[in-house]
Amino acid sequence: MKKLMTVVAVIAALFMAQTATAQMRIAVVDVNEAIGQTREAQEFLRRVQEELRPDQETIRNLTAERSRIEERVERDGDVLSDQERMRLSESYERITADLQFRAETYQNTLQRRRNELFRQMGPRVQAALDDIVQREGYDLIVPGGAVIYVNPQHDITRMLAERLDERG
Repeated sequence: MKKLMTVVAVIAALFMAQTATAQMRIAVVDVNEAIGQTREAQEFLRRVQEELRPDQETIRNLTAERSRIEERVERDGDVLSDQERMRLSESYERITADLQFRAETYQNTLQRRRNELFRQMGPRVQAALDDIVQREGYDLIVPGGAVIYVNPQHDITRMLAERLDERG
């Protein structure tokens, strides 16, 4: 809702000052995407994925084990004893809880590491944006998430990524 209000405010300001907008240079940038396109971020992601590979493998194994239990119950459900059905149900619940915990932990770790990268690159992003504004003469840069549509010629996301790689 806040983004929508920002978009509405920008559009209203632009309509009210039509003569100014004819001379105003406006750009849109998706900072997260720009950072993600950099060589530094790609290398960072590769390192993090390598570090988390054992966790990914554990999640994959738990998912496979849970699927085997589902298949067995589906295939042999009619002939399973109550005791065997209960044992499989308990195993399924235990594996599901473990899988959920590990998946959440994995996602939280990935998000925390990604936030570290963004925090680390923050000052360089601001410096690169300042440089682009100065060099290209932009009067207004709007975050990509705050617009519904932008003509690609006004999207400077790639330009920001290239500038970050130059400064890397």
